[in-house]
Amino acid sequence: MMLTALYCQRKGITVASIHDCFWTHPCTVAEMNKICRQQFVSLHSQPILEDLSKFLVSQFAVRASGADADDDTPKGLARHRLNQIISEVPRRGMFDLRLVLDSVYFFFFS
Repeated sequence: MMLTALYCQRKGITVASIHDCFWTHPCTVAEMNKICRQQFVSLHSQPILEDLSKFLVSQFAVRASGADADDDTPKGLARHRLNQIISEVPRRGMFDLRLVLDSVYFFFFS
């Protein structure tokens, strides 16, 4: 949402938003829609989860030393599980995000 607002501002498009809704003048809806889709694709093309995992590992991974490496105590197992959780990233699927740029529907509300 922030990226869309920033890029609309650069194009001189007045935008208002609240929660997950955008408003603009009817004559700029098509351009705002294009910008919104472009920014969605740009954002979700970044390695967000990979970067988060690297950060979490650097900040919170518990390193075992020597004898602690095979620690079967509850604390040792918890340390191993924490390290496993923060270092695993789900595999990317095959969906081509660029299809969003030409889709008929982008957002829908229920």
